[in-house]
Amino acid sequence: MMRLPIILLLMALIAGPAFAGDGEERYIRENRLLEEELALARKPDIYFVFNLKEKMAYIKARGIPLRELQMTGFHCWGSPVAGAVYRLKKKSTLFKPDRETIKPGESKGKDNFKIEALELADMPSRYTLVLDGGVQILIRPSTEGIVSGAGNIFHALLRFFSRPLSMLWHASRGKPYTAIDVALDKNDARAVYWSLSEGSGAIIYLP
Repeated sequence: MMRLPIILLLMALIAGPAFAGDGEERYIRENRLLEEELALARKPDIYFVFNLKEKMAYIKARGIPLRELQMTGFHCWGSPVAGAVYRLKKKSTLFKPDRETIKPGESKGKDNFKIEALELADMPSRYTLVLDGGVQILIRPSTEGIVSGAGNIFHALLRFFSRPLSMLWHASRGKPYTAIDVALDKNDARAVYWSLSEGSGAIIYLP
């Protein structure tokens, strides 16, 4: 019977946010990240910046913000991120957006057939950005009603139990693990999914 309180205590201890440190350590880390972003800005590729300290996120290219995104909340689990650029390995979502498949020889609407284009509204607002180095960023929509609120409560309970178990599993195997949960406006969340592709760079400033 004593095991459950001990497990819950461990979950509470390891579920806290990972901070970047204070003073000189933070100064060195942020300078290194600025240098990394400068290197990204020299290329035309789109990259992403998560500034957890300011609760802001940015989609950028050539150092210019293409879109500024206000976070309505975030939570960090696991080890602090490194002061370096991460690369997107994949975008994981339950319902991946896709065009309707048309088989060869078939036509839809005959003469007025048009290729279906994916729009921003077709993008998911809840998904996980899987980065290299054992970092995962869960993007979810802010609570705006009963449906989204119920969904966020369900996923919050799921994360409360799954995150600590994932941390213990990775630690037992000597592998790094960092998970960051970020809440954004629904359309902002969709814009991130739409903008980023495999190999895109991501910089994370911790609080």
